[in-house]
Amino acid sequence: MDKKKILIVDDELLILRIISDILSKEGYEVKTAINYFNASQLLESEKFDVVITDIRMPEKSGIDLLTHVREINSDIPVILMTGFASLETAVEAVKQGAFDYLTKPLDFNKLKRIVSQSIERFGLLSSNKKLVRELQEVNSNLEIKVSERTRELLNILHSANESIVTTDNELIIKTVNPKTIEIYGKDCVGQKLDELIGGINFETIIPKILNNSSYITKHEVKYGEKHLEISLSQLVDFDTKESFGVIVITDDITDKKKLEIQLLQSAKMSAVGQLAAGVAHEFNNVLSGIVGYTSLAMSRNDVEKIREDLNVVDKASNRAIEVVRKLLAFSRQKDEKYTLSNIDEVIDDSLSLVSNTLSKEGVKIIKHFGKTPPVKVNQNEIQQVVLNMVINAKHAIDENAELSYEDKVIGVTTEAVDGFVKMDISDTGVGIPRENIPKIFEPFFTTKDRNSKEPGTGLGLPITYAIIERHGGSIDVDSEMGKGTTFTIWIPFDQPFTNGNVPQIIDMDQKEQIESARKANILVVDDELYIGDLIRDSLKDQGHNVTVLSNGEEAIDKFKEHHFDIAFIDYMLPGCTGLEVIKQIRGHNPHTSLVLITGSVNSAVAEAAVAEGATSFLQKPFTFDQIRNVVSTAIGQYN
Repeated sequence: MDKKKILIVDDELLILRIISDILSKEGYEVKTAINYFNASQLLESEKFDVVITDIRMPEKSGIDLLTHVREINSDIPVILMTGFASLETAVEAVKQGAFDYLTKPLDFNKLKRIVSQSIERFGLLSSNKKLVRELQEVNSNLEIKVSERTRELLNILHSANESIVTTDNELIIKTVNPKTIEIYGKDCVGQKLDELIGGINFETIIPKILNNSSYITKHEVKYGEKHLEISLSQLVDFDTKESFGVIVITDDITDKKKLEIQLLQSAKMSAVGQLAAGVAHEFNNVLSGIVGYTSLAMSRNDVEKIREDLNVVDKASNRAIEVVRKLLAFSRQKDEKYTLSNIDEVIDDSLSLVSNTLSKEGVKIIKHFGKTPPVKVNQNEIQQVVLNMVINAKHAIDENAELSYEDKVIGVTTEAVDGFVKMDISDTGVGIPRENIPKIFEPFFTTKDRNSKEPGTGLGLPITYAIIERHGGSIDVDSEMGKGTTFTIWIPFDQPFTNGNVPQIIDMDQKEQIESARKANILVVDDELYIGDLIRDSLKDQGHNVTVLSNGEEAIDKFKEHHFDIAFIDYMLPGCTGLEVIKQIRGHNPHTSLVLITGSVNSAVAEAAVAEGATSFLQKPFTFDQIRNVVSTAIGQYN
């Protein structure tokens, strides 16, 4: 038997050598090339059974080589390699006709398996063409040929990397392939589809599928610990053209989902990095006010003047708190919670992070918010969309050398249109060439080279597209060279709100202070001494007995010896954590009011504290009045 010939293309010589050695030992004849041009020369002069190529190469990419291979022979399987895998990478590869793709660092067992499958697939395709020719020449062997073809199709079906399920019109599962059992962990023939898969409104979509042969619907669902992408469409009899069921294709995207989350967080951190100078400038302004007026107050003897100085310090401190809150809310890891939100407020929070930076560089932001209804969104993700789009707009403006100072403008508008919230983000930048518009949402596509002032990663717009698509929306682009670009984002607002309530950090400024003559025994546990001193000093004038400790173990021991009405416990304690202290104290005394002190904006902290027995929260940084309100409220509850 002739050796199967494989071409490997990568600009990294070490990768070429490793893959070549592995596949040579498997009995294949291997040729290598270091770039697109070397590979194209080999393809013109020799025949290959498989081409394995890296996506990212200098001058021309692996996608370009894939297109070239398709032109030579559309049947040759092409396997793409990438170190930056995402769902979009896989989609683009399949669109262009790739057989499969591998992520670096390579799983060599998977490499050998995919190469074997691709060669088998190539052989099947070649065999299919041969069968067609024979069927045209010899009608007498028709039945045999059809049988062989059916067997080959079954082999392909059984070799598929996706679960393939067919049902009848009542959604009873009739057939499955081996991958189905691997993904779902059982043979589900005879089971109803809606009993196997949850999280899909079958009552709404199945009638649409059965009545329209071109209707296809895709869904992401959780199945245990797995993330699955499920596609449903009509099963049609090719003779009668009648529908006789539903075909369900399931892809396990758990690993892709993890990579997507990592890419999303990486892009968010990149955006935060671009904002660092502006945030630093903002804080320096705030700190200048705090330090300057504090020193001025300390030098005065006039009490009224001191009060005026401290009022300025208080305003500057609140400004710093707001900047930190918005920055932390944006930079934290993506959560899966979708809440009804005012889209204008979400946009405003995002713009506040960049407005100072843009203003210093002469770029004006013009906002016009229409009357929009609440929209079910992941606020974190929509904030990132706005940040990505505004940063892109700013870069486009920087590249337009023809602009005067007054013409450097970014416009942000919202309005409600036909069941959608429409968001327009426009700039007066350099514009996008017409031939590049279809490519701008492709992963890693960027018009900026490595020598650019701010080189692009090619991730911002693909991630933006994925986020909006996840929200059931879409993005339109309108651009003119030298005039600017407008991105129009559509998000539907007619989705039902189904999220449960999440415990929120209590804003004590919103509560009325409860007056009480009762004096309480109070424990404060915080390893930052000035925090404990602040709480003690805030309460001692009211006659409360306050004990301050610096670690959790001491607090637990103290509770065994003394009774405390209220305990302030920091979330981040050395050794024994704040949650553990709350748990131990709650078990010892169920009547003590336990107040968690936290600097976190993560709602998971609140959920965990409630589970362990916390009764309220005090968000850092906090004020004199907030401390007293917490105590007054607790005393009022337990009087």
